[in-house]
Amino acid sequence: MSVPITAPDTRPPNTKRQWRRGIVAAILALDPVERRRQESALVDALSTLPGWARAGTVLLYVSAFPEEIDTAPLLALAHAAGKRVVLPRVDRQERRLRLHLVTDPGQALVSGVLGIPEPAATWPEAPPDLVDWALVPGVAFDECADRLGRGAGHYDRLLPTLRADALRWALCFDCQIVPRLPVEPHDVPLDGVTAPGRTILGLDRKSPTP
Repeated sequence: MSVPITAPDTRPPNTKRQWRRGIVAAILALDPVERRRQESALVDALSTLPGWARAGTVLLYVSAFPEEIDTAPLLALAHAAGKRVVLPRVDRQERRLRLHLVTDPGQALVSGVLGIPEPAATWPEAPPDLVDWALVPGVAFDECADRLGRGAGHYDRLLPTLRADALRWALCFDCQIVPRLPVEPHDVPLDGVTAPGRTILGLDRKSPTP
């Protein structure tokens, strides 16, 4: 008795969970040399991104997962450029991000939710309206500058609290950009996404200037 052969499913993912699994797998499959090349290109691109040069206070984040770009060089560049650097801390009780000023790049971080390095609660807190420019993490991004996060919704709740003129930007690997992601009403689009191979500007948003 012959067994029918099932063709592989080549359809694009249609759920956020499927997108997350597929993109994370693609990042982890990158050749180490190619990954370092892309990360180096992103570090070089930081100072050229719209709004960065004139930003006094920047919101960055500390990479914690193996599929994330290494943000340590970005933090070092921000401090060297004289920026006020703000890092997020997860407030578990209120299910939101609190922002803290990092005045010394050598300050030790503590282990937060899922082991993510974050400022201690005792560090000086910064109001969201202090932020001029924000680097936003994400698993995937699309050609409308929509993002797919990890599902907790922390940044979807934080981003609307930033000033209207504060730019929201992302840096990512080339394989993290896809044609279109599933979007829900609470998902907040970005002003732009930069990968080594291309830059995408958000739709129906203010026109960023250098």
